[in-house]
Formats: sequence, C-alpha cells, structure tokens
Amino acid sequence: MKKQKTLIRIAEIFFFTLMGISVVLTFIFYLNIGNVNSNDLLPKRIADMGPTLDYLLFWAYLLSVLAVLFAIGFPAIQIFSNPKGGLKPLLAVVGIGVLMFIAYQLGDDTIMNIAGYSGPDNVPSHLKMTDMAIFSMYAMTAGAVIALLYSEISKLFK
Repeated sequence: MKKQKTLIRIAEIFFFTLMGISVVLTFIFYLNIGNVNSNDLLPKRIADMGPTLDYLLFWAYLLSVLAVLFAIGFPAIQIFSNPKGGLKPLLAVVGIGVLMFIAYQLGDDTIMNIAGYSGPDNVPSHLKMTDMAIFSMYAMTAGAVIALLYSEISKLFK
C-alpha cells in the first residue's frame, strides 16, 4: 500500500512538472509575440518566431511520445500482471485496428483538382490517410454519442 502511494506521488510530481514546463513555454511564446512586427508578411513573422516555435514543436513531439509510451506501457504491464484482465484492452486495440482498416478501405485516393495549388500533398497516399482519419473520427464520435445515449437511457429503466 505504501509503495503504491509512493508511485502515485512520483507520477503526480512528474505530470505537474510536465504541465509547468508547458506553461512556461507557452508564456515564453506569448512574450515573444510582442517582438514580431504585425505589418510583416506571414513568412517573415514565422521566421522571427522560429526558435520559439521550434521549442514548442519539440516539446509537443516529446509529449506525444510520452503519451504513446504511457498509453501502450501501462496496459502492457496490466496484461502481464493479470492476463485474464488484459483481454479487454487487447480487444480494444484490435477493435481500433479493425476500425482504422475499414476507414482506410473507405478512403478515396483520387487526385483532387485544386485551382492554384500544385503542392506535394495532393498525392493518393496522403489523400487516403486523410480520409481514414476523417472516417475514423466520424465513427468514434458516433460511437461516443451512442454510448452516452445508451448509458442515459439504460439508467431510466433501472
């Protein structure tokens, strides 16, 4: 019990430290905005903010990597410590994989005819991945709404 409280306390300190660093970086970003001339063109303003934006971008990468590690790591630990209890997280991962596969298959890879755009992102692989993200977001949003409705309606009949 004492070991668990110690781990919880360490996790709290770790996450509050991450939040504090995020707040400081955000504060630095907004302080540096005052050094940018709003009459300049957008590329010049972005270049003036370059180092600050780099720090924020690297911090976002680090937070994303940590989120993925924790999202995968803790369920993996749970699966190894309690194999029968690990079936639900495993089914959830398989379900999300199936959802992504179906959404990818539904995606359209037809090159779009966009007036005035000749950039590198109008390629079939990017278009198909974008459609996959959109369709999977629609499906997860619909699933969340259905789950909310089900939970509220089922409470009425209890």
